[in-house]
Amino acid sequence: MIITFGERIKGYVGKLFLGGLFIFSMSSFFLLYPLISEPDYYKNLILNLVNQQSGLTFDYKESEPELFPFPGISLHQVTVSKADKKLIQVERVTIQIFYGVLIGKELEIRSIILNTGNIELKREKDESFPLLSKFLEPNDLREKDKSTSSEILTYLEVFGDLPHRLELKNINIVFDDRLYNRVIKLYIWECNTDLDLEKQSIDFSLYGKLNEETIQLYIDANFLNNLLSYENLRFEGSIDFQNFSGENLTDIAIIFPYVDLKSARLNGVVPFYKRTSTTVAAKFERAHLQNLARKGSKPFLDAYISVLISYDNANRKLAFDDISAEWKGKIKINGSGFVTFDKPPLSPTISFEGRSDYIDADSVINLIKLWIEADLEKSLLTRGMEDTNYVNRMNVHLNFNLKNANLRGVFADNLNLSFHYHKSQMRIQKINAWLYGGSLNAVGSFFWGSSPRLELTGKADSIILADLLKHQFDIAPMTGNLESQFELNALGNSEDALVKTLKIKSDFKSKDGELLSYTNILKPVSSIGNLISLKKLDFSKSTPYKEISVGMLYHERKFQFSNFQLKADGLTAKGEGDISLDKKINMKFTIALPGLAGRALKLPIIYSGIYGVNSPYIDPIWLGSVYAGTILLAGPAGATVGGIAGSAVSEYVNRAVDNVTDTVQSGWSSVRGKLTQIFSSESKPEQK
Repeated sequence: MIITFGERIKGYVGKLFLGGLFIFSMSSFFLLYPLISEPDYYKNLILNLVNQQSGLTFDYKESEPELFPFPGISLHQVTVSKADKKLIQVERVTIQIFYGVLIGKELEIRSIILNTGNIELKREKDESFPLLSKFLEPNDLREKDKSTSSEILTYLEVFGDLPHRLELKNINIVFDDRLYNRVIKLYIWECNTDLDLEKQSIDFSLYGKLNEETIQLYIDANFLNNLLSYENLRFEGSIDFQNFSGENLTDIAIIFPYVDLKSARLNGVVPFYKRTSTTVAAKFERAHLQNLARKGSKPFLDAYISVLISYDNANRKLAFDDISAEWKGKIKINGSGFVTFDKPPLSPTISFEGRSDYIDADSVINLIKLWIEADLEKSLLTRGMEDTNYVNRMNVHLNFNLKNANLRGVFADNLNLSFHYHKSQMRIQKINAWLYGGSLNAVGSFFWGSSPRLELTGKADSIILADLLKHQFDIAPMTGNLESQFELNALGNSEDALVKTLKIKSDFKSKDGELLSYTNILKPVSSIGNLISLKKLDFSKSTPYKEISVGMLYHERKFQFSNFQLKADGLTAKGEGDISLDKKINMKFTIALPGLAGRALKLPIIYSGIYGVNSPYIDPIWLGSVYAGTILLAGPAGATVGGIAGSAVSEYVNRAVDNVTDTVQSGWSSVRGKLTQIFSSESKPEQK
């Protein structure tokens, strides 16, 4: 039989494989024979070495040697302790060693694997951690001569004698936090820590669940030149949050008195890294943040946030670059900023700039107010931080260019803001707003300290009143183009105090518009045109005007108007009065009408009652005097009433009306019935 070349090759390969397998088996047998023949010896040798390196002791029920993939021992039903304090109970602990010990080399622990167990941690009301305090007791490294404490340690000095790999599998960690009355559960499906002595690196990975929500963490770190220092540290890593609960951050959130994070949730993958000697960074890419709340209030917020956060240790600078945030319907903004932590005598700086596509100021202000008045003493993490008098030394620069801004019902197409804070004074360097077809510009200051106050001065030009009023009241009771100069002052350092003490002084001027609805102060004139022989006088729908000017003072919930002047075609008006925030109105006007009979005639109009409910009306006392003096002649008021008829067309009508009021009052009852007939025959007045 002829054997082909291919069959010969197969035969050689088969023999080679069988020979290699035999050699490997015999080598493994002789290599592992000491471990098999003297398992207790090697077991004790391994456990003693682990105890020397870490201080850990193992109580177990059963043990057996491990042969593959690395030699070692396997312990069952194990309690791991340190200093007689139980740390963890696990079903199985596997300790693997390097093969070198079996051929006479020094014993080295390759890995320790803990499988299926529970760790119980507790924090007492007094903020102590009984278990951790035992576990973190000073070790031999800390007991070294303190003269070397300032020296930079090397990677090999710290990690050279430690196991090269630590694995945790199927481990439950329960944290009973009695300080904040909560329980945090961390389930570790798999957690690995790998040390590479040649690369001076540490690889760490964790896959598990935090309070039933998935969490993943990965870090790959190494130390350049074998030096264990911040400058020589480099790392890359990422953390994956899935429905991460804000309640897990109670230890830091406790310093903010108004924040409630119980319902807050965060979703996103956050890579972080340190690629230089000084700077560490983390990048949030459309992280989804939901359900922040003010204590005692309902949760709000549904935002996507992107930002690159970095800290430069050399320059003591915390930077926020490429900020992008969107809270649908509330704000969409891009920007950047930084915070420096310069020590005295230097002045640290906070600087931020932003550009929005749209913004609802109320919503953003409510969000910012959650984080004010932080109390660092409430948290273990911030307590005892060095007091550098930061607040009194810092400079704050804020610059914003905001489009489509809603400022508590006032809508601005574009809003430019610039602020500078230093030594308890916030200088409002610029408020430039383009709104309702016009512009508003203002500057001012806010002072903190023993006498907190707000001061603001500004000017408005070409504001379209109809657009402004319609946004405020859903109707536009007045049209025209508004100009104004104003001064604003208020005392206090809280929003409530500022509102209560707010004082505004302003001069308004409006041109080329109409008075409509309840602002139409000349509407009652249309009802008496025939009575006083005025023709073609119809203000029943509106009062067109060329110019209105008025001085205004707002204080203690009341608007006081002075020097009101109205100019129209052949018509002028003067007036004064006040309107309170609860819509109570008390205004008086004097109207000079056109026409032959009305050229010198001046009508006193009263607007009293509730704005939007009552309507302006002609002074009934004056009207009665005119009617009695011209129609009834010797009316119930006698000669005085007759005299007022002549005064009514004189330039002294204002003073005459005041003088006659008391005299006419007694005869008004008999006249009122006839006046009612006149009003009803002309036009039915609105409710007063």
